[in-house]
Amino acid sequence: MPSTAPTADPLGEMETLTRELASLEAAFSQKKITQEQFDSLSKGLKERISNAESMAYAMAKTDESIAKRLRAGSYIEPGVQQVCYHFINGPKMPLGPLFEADRIPRYFIEPEKGVRLPVDAALLRRLAGIGILKTSLFEKIFMCPKCETQTNVYPRFKCPQCASTDISINRMIEHLTCGTIHEERVFHVGNAMVCPSCKKTLQKPDEQRLIGLMCSCDKCGAHFEDPSQSFFCRKCELDFSLTTGIITDVYTYYINEKTLDEVRSQIGIPAIAKVLQNNGFEVSMPGTITGAAGEFSIVARKGSRVIAIDIASSDVEVGVEPVLELFVKLLEAKPDIAVFGALPRLSTKAAEVAVMHGMKLAEGLTPSEVADKILAIASADQPPTPVQK
Repeated sequence: MPSTAPTADPLGEMETLTRELASLEAAFSQKKITQEQFDSLSKGLKERISNAESMAYAMAKTDESIAKRLRAGSYIEPGVQQVCYHFINGPKMPLGPLFEADRIPRYFIEPEKGVRLPVDAALLRRLAGIGILKTSLFEKIFMCPKCETQTNVYPRFKCPQCASTDISINRMIEHLTCGTIHEERVFHVGNAMVCPSCKKTLQKPDEQRLIGLMCSCDKCGAHFEDPSQSFFCRKCELDFSLTTGIITDVYTYYINEKTLDEVRSQIGIPAIAKVLQNNGFEVSMPGTITGAAGEFSIVARKGSRVIAIDIASSDVEVGVEPVLELFVKLLEAKPDIAVFGALPRLSTKAAEVAVMHGMKLAEGLTPSEVADKILAIASADQPPTPVQK
């Protein structure tokens, strides 16, 4: 029986279990196992994959190496690309919640004028957990423990003696000039505030002081300062307290400046890979080459030819460091072509280092421009087709 104990490498375990699940599905399609066997075994594998994934995201909060691997796998998701483009190509505004009539917080991005797309809050929390986004607390919302929504939840103030909600809550005001203390409503005369004792009109805020509250129960007649509080869900007709309700944090999301350069480069990779795929290349993102420990942004293959591609970006120009990282990986890997793609361009020093180490350069303002240059490099280096005799 396979071990279900936690692993130090949950991502590695996910890959192993996913392969096992694929083998199981193949065995079932070939009728090597029964439906009952497949259902039982696949259920166990899926649960273990889910547990490993949950562990990976939990560990990512303190382990940057795991967070980086999770980010690398996330950039190819369309939803992740949309969110990232919102921050790096859009108005660069924070992504905050909107509360509509049902009082449920929702998030939206506008990829173009007049188009509003919803974004899953769970996706935003996941991206914050692996370092693509940052958060700031927008609000805490209180939800019913039965229906798990806040749509029909209302606060209730009750009499501490009989628990009736039929209570009066009155603000007590002191007139500082004469010392009179009365309920606030007694001071109101039309639109003016007039002391009921000395009859002086209160014209400035500093002429009065709020003393506190005086409450009375219209059911049992009790008087008290502090009503007891609970919450009531009108949908479930459930009365519950702060200790039994569900408290959820709602966040505003921002791009994480620490991973901004990575996001800029990685978010363009799917567009670059698609151009290569449309031109007959087999593409891996991220990709590896036999004999090399490091991963490349893209490894493209066509026939026996292998192209290793790293992509980096910056606000102005890409420096030397990512070029040197590619050089280190090339010490072990031996691709037919090594390409460094830069958005929008390489610094002069970085370009010199890249050329010195035999790298081809593909610079461009957009991922599509970089992709076209990579394709041109690959085509230019394509060995001639033998002449048929």
